[in-house]
Amino acid sequence: MRRMILAAMLLVAPAQAAEPASALPFGELPPQVLAKGECAMFLWERAGSSRVAMLVAGEAPVLRVWRDGKLASLAAVPGSASGTPVMGFAPSQRFADAQTAVAIDVTIVPNPGGIGGVVRDGALTLTRADGEAVVAPVAGLLGCG
Repeated sequence: MRRMILAAMLLVAPAQAAEPASALPFGELPPQVLAKGECAMFLWERAGSSRVAMLVAGEAPVLRVWRDGKLASLAAVPGSASGTPVMGFAPSQRFADAQTAVAIDVTIVPNPGGIGGVVRDGALTLTRADGEAVVAPVAGLLGCG
C-alpha cells in the first residue's frame, strides 16, 4: 500500500508556479502599432511577463498604459526629462494626467549598429492623486516602426 501511495505521489505533476501579482494597477497593454519612423520604449514589470507601458518618443512624448479597462495616455511633464537620451528617450522622465503621475527611471543600452535598444533595468513609480505610491522594477525594449 505504501508503494502505491508513493508511486501515485510521483506521478502527480508538480503544480505550476503562479506568476507573481503585479504591483501596478495597470493591465497588460494590448499590442500597439507604430507608424513608420515612430519609436517606442516598451516596459515589462520584472515580477511578471506583462507589458505594462509604452513610451512614444517625439516632440510631445506620451506614456500609454492600460488602466481601468481602457487605454490611457499620460503626457510628459514639461522639463522633467533628464539624462543623455538614447534613440530620443531620456533615461529619467515624468508623465501625468488628472489621476496618476508616473516616473520612469531606466538604464538604456543601445544595440550595436544603432538599431533598437534594451532597458536593462529601471523603475516605474506610480503616484496616485491621494499621494500613495507604488514602485515596480521594469525592463524593456526600444524599437522603431
